[in-house]
Order: sequence, then structure tokens, then C-alpha cells
Amino acid sequence: MPEIQSTTARAWSDAPSLILRLSESLDSFDWAAAESICQKLIGRLNQSSELFPRDPAKVILARLRRKRQFRLMELVADALIRSGQRTPQILRQYAQSMIDQGNLLSPEIILGALVADPETAQGERAEANGLLGRIYKQLYVNGADSRNPRQQDYLRKSLHYYYDVYNSDRTSYMWHGINVVALLARARRDKVNVDVAEDDSALAKQILSEIDKKSDTEGVYFWDRAIVVEANVALDRFEEAASELIYFVSDANADAFETSSLYRQLTEMWQISPRSSPGSDLLNILRAAHLKSHGGELQLEPADITVGLQAVFGRDRYEAFSWLQRALKRCTGIARIEDPMGTGRGSGFLIDGSEFFDSAGNDPLLLTNYHVINAHGDGRGLQPDKSVAFFEALNTRYKVKKILWSSEIAMLDASLVSLERIDSQSSPCSLKPAADPFKAGEKQRVYVIGYPLGGSLSISLHDSEWLDCDDRLLHYRTPTEPGSSGSPVFDQRFWTVIGLHHRGLSEMPRLHGQGGTYRANEAISIAAIQEAIRQSGVRPS
Repeated sequence: MPEIQSTTARAWSDAPSLILRLSESLDSFDWAAAESICQKLIGRLNQSSELFPRDPAKVILARLRRKRQFRLMELVADALIRSGQRTPQILRQYAQSMIDQGNLLSPEIILGALVADPETAQGERAEANGLLGRIYKQLYVNGADSRNPRQQDYLRKSLHYYYDVYNSDRTSYMWHGINVVALLARARRDKVNVDVAEDDSALAKQILSEIDKKSDTEGVYFWDRAIVVEANVALDRFEEAASELIYFVSDANADAFETSSLYRQLTEMWQISPRSSPGSDLLNILRAAHLKSHGGELQLEPADITVGLQAVFGRDRYEAFSWLQRALKRCTGIARIEDPMGTGRGSGFLIDGSEFFDSAGNDPLLLTNYHVINAHGDGRGLQPDKSVAFFEALNTRYKVKKILWSSEIAMLDASLVSLERIDSQSSPCSLKPAADPFKAGEKQRVYVIGYPLGGSLSISLHDSEWLDCDDRLLHYRTPTEPGSSGSPVFDQRFWTVIGLHHRGLSEMPRLHGQGGTYRANEAISIAAIQEAIRQSGVRPS
């Protein structure tokens, strides 16, 4: 065995650098790079006769899980297992990757074998039982029929998997215990008979007491705080739950997997709605944390915005919550540009005229691309009298009155228009506070809000690295689709508008005279548009 380990160490001596590169790609939301690293690892695993080291394997799967990259997690775990790395933890992670993709049958077989194996350590057996409980809990939720005997049996099976582990050691397995609380409460609400003689409220109080004792000795970890959040929900203490949730999402260890798991539990098991209180504030905080830790595109419903803006939390309590609130406020000023048939042709956003003119009227103006709205209908653009601005966040439509200023595609590709009237709830996309300037060599992000493919209002955070800029153009890796033309591009800190998105190319010429191309999207600098409007001498009315 020592000889095999030393040979393995030589064959996979680059494992630490591989983990580092994968971590960097995941933390920067560069999913394409993460995919490439994983696929190369899988290729090597398929060809190598040497066993990949156990500990780096566990770290790789854990990193993929934290960012919810379950498909890659499954593929890598599958290759590791086929190559001979079959430790219980890797088998369990393999099962989890499938559960989180909605495949519930195959992982049940894997986890059942782990539980039955006498060589499986107690801790891993407890984790496997917890995942079996998760499978049956999901089956119950998916069924959505509490009167169906089969669905009721799913709930009872889930409860017993969690309860047996929790009851074996109530101080060590409190996350199993809080699931017992949730299942007992759900069974009571759904009028499902279960044969566990426990009171959910009493159990929630017991769990809170145990964690309180723990804080005096070994310290409370982020997963303990998630348990405390849920226990307070069980006791209808939503204010206490929100306070504890702030600490949970502020912990660096609570990544996309952890925040989305708690979100799923609150919505699916506790049936908290994002559109009603009490408890909706908890979901707003988790959504903010999830956006910052995962990236991706978030489709928004009007109620998400109007309800989210009603919640009141001071900025000093949790920066990411006010960060999300600022993003939601921006959404009220972002429109889908439609033709007379209601077909989406692009995006546009409100600006405060005083930030572009020396003197301006009270109504905000709308900025979009020249190739979306222009006087002659050039380049498949709409003429102003055939253009309508639909603000999905407020469910309002306004006709375009006239073009105040425009710059052709080859120049700034921008049109500034006035609308027939503006609802007072609409909020312009501000140039204040000043955005952080581009810093070469530092990873900075930009965000786009628009109507990709002419569909629903969406926030694009996925793979959002700011690549470069000059006095006129911004290049960034935020993915966009047709329909995003005319969307505002925001800085990562204050949601200050810094650019007008106008195109994306797989071979975009680099800026500053650099040779070569790269895959990038391009926006026109708002500062350049601002200066051009001021130099033109046009007036806002």
C-alpha cells in the first residue's frame, strides 16, 4: 500500500494546483473554465492506472457542491468511482449530486448500500440516512397531495430516517432534528398521521437550548445558525429568525449550496411565500445572498420586486440585502421595447435628465440603442411612433413621444427618447454614487438587467467579469441574449449605471490597440453618452 500511495502521489502531484484553478474559476463564476478543468480531469481519470488521492477528490466534489455545479459534480464523482476511488464520502457526494438534479431513484440504491455496509463509519451512515430522508421528503413535496396514501407514506419514511439518527444522539445530529421538527409540523398541517410521539414546538425549543449551550463551549458554526433560523420559524419567531439569518448568510462558509438549501426548506417544507408575510423577509435575504454567491440569471416576477421593496432592513445589518433592494429598485426603471404587436425588440432604461442636461424637466427620459429605436427604422430598429416601453416591474406601458437625441450604430449606438408620461413609482438608473473605476488585473464584475430574447425581466450575474474599457467602450463577459440590446450595465457595488449594452461577439477585437480577439460583450460608456449629449446642445423638451 505505501508504494501505491507514493506512485499515486507522483502521478497526481498537480492535484493542489488543479484544486486552486477550479476554485478560482468557480469563485469568479467562470463556468466554462470550470467545465474545461473538470472534463480534463475526467479524461485523465479515464486513462490513468493510478488512483486519484482521496482527500483532493473530496475537496473537488465539495467545491463543486458549494457552487451548485451538480452536473459537473456527478460527472467527476462518476469518473472517480470508476477509477477505483470508492470511499463512502465520495459515494455519498455522488448520490447527492443526483438528488439535487431531481434523480431520486439511483441515489436511493447507493445510499441504501452505504447504510447497510458494516464498514461505513457512523458519521457517514448518519449523513447517508439524512439524504435518504431528503429523498422521501422531496417525493412528498413533489406529490403535492397530502390525501394520497402513497404520499403520506413518503412523509412517514422521511421522518423515520431523520428521527432514527437524531434520536441516537440529540446533541450531535441536530440538523436531522430540525428536519424532524419540519416534518412533524408539516404532518400536523396536512393532517397526516405519523407514529412519532414528539411535539414539534417542544423539539424546536430543545434544539435551541442545545445550540445555546454549544455557544458557551465550542462555538456556533454557520450550519448551527441555519438550524436556529428554522427552529425560530417553527416557533413563529420570525424577527429572531431574521436576526439569526443575517449571521448565517454573512458567514463566508455559507455559499450557494447552503443558502439555496435553506431557501428550499423554508419554501417547500414550511411553505413560506415570497409574496406574503410573515417570513417573506427571510426569503429576500436568502435571495440576495444566493445572487452574490452563485451568479447566474434570475428571472423576476413583478411581485418579487414590489414585495421585496416593502421590506425594511437597515444597511448596517446586512449589506447584501440592501444590495438586492437597490437592484430591485433599478428594475422599476427598465423597460422592454415593444412593437405595436407587443413583440419585444430590445430593452431600455430611464435616466434622470439632470444628469445629462444642464437644465431638465421633471420627467425621466429613456435611453436605448439606436438599432432598437431610431427616426428612420434603420437596422431593424423601430421608429418612435411604433415603439412602446413596457415596464414589467410595475406592469405599465408608455408610448414613445419623440427622439431627443441619437447617435448612429457606428458611433455610440444610442437613442434618448421621451415618453408620453411616467409613473411616479418608476426609478431612474442613476449615475450616483460614482462607480468604482476599472482596475486592470483585478477581478471586477458588472451586471446587466434586461429582457433577453424579448422575454421576462432578468438579472444577469453569470460569468460577469469586467474585462476592459476605454473612453468609449466597456468589455465584459456577462452573457446576454438578443433582446438585451439597450439594457443598462451596472457596477458591482452600488448598481450605478456605467454602460449601455449594444452587442456581443465571440471574436471581439481587444481594446487599446491590443492584437487578437476574445469572447466578450460590449457596452457604450454612459460617460461618453453623457458628454455627447451635453456637447450636442439639445434640450430635454
